[in-house]
Amino acid sequence: MIVKSRTGTMNCIRTFSVHALACPGRPNTLKGGPRTAGSWEKVEPPVPDEIHLWQADLDAFPGDAGIWLRLVSSAEQDRARRFVFEEPRRRYLAAKAWTRRVLAAYLKLSPRDTPLTAGAHGKPQIAAEANHADLRFSLSHCGRFALLAVAIGDEVGVDLQAPLPEGSWPAVAERCFTREERECVRLRPAAAQASACTEIWTRKEAAGKALGAGLTPRVFSFAVGPASWGTIDCGEGLCVRSLPSQDRFAAAVAVQQRS
Repeated sequence: MIVKSRTGTMNCIRTFSVHALACPGRPNTLKGGPRTAGSWEKVEPPVPDEIHLWQADLDAFPGDAGIWLRLVSSAEQDRARRFVFEEPRRRYLAAKAWTRRVLAAYLKLSPRDTPLTAGAHGKPQIAAEANHADLRFSLSHCGRFALLAVAIGDEVGVDLQAPLPEGSWPAVAERCFTREERECVRLRPAAAQASACTEIWTRKEAAGKALGAGLTPRVFSFAVGPASWGTIDCGEGLCVRSLPSQDRFAAAVAVQQRS
């Protein structure tokens, strides 16, 4: 894996790359500088064996929730209306609408004309009739932050998590981690155990999304480890690694490469 970020390039195992693109409302790219609203339609898709990773601060998006409501599906609108509090409702709508804007830019469509559907296990995907580029994507949002991964052909998964509450990790580890992962967490200093557990959980979530089935017994059966384990080849083309994050969040990306 070759990871390109604002701090340079580092070589790891595997042969796909992640390009970090910051997006506090409007995207910035590493090569092109700030993008304007009119340049959304000029986003080029990733090449094979490459992942584009977008990040957003949902609280930095301009306008109110009504603007974003018009860009999402009727099902997403219905779910948004069920939120009791305004802040999570607005963040949910911003994340969904922002995802459509990014995907529409790749597909050269308007956000409202970008059809999304669900796969066999409920994972969102672009409807086949519009997906001429064979794009695959994964969205995760937690609190004010969102991550979106986009790839060509290969299934991708991304996850973003806030720290697990102190004292909750033993039950999570016992139920969902391998013996090797539990021992890895146990050997950490007490103050670092919850963060290591959060990192493992995030990497498993990303792996489950790349597999398209979520957190199933299959994901619990193999070890992904914390961020310190680096890039992990889980077999059968599945690869997972952690990502730089902020505000104590944990983030990870996984890809299920085609044989």
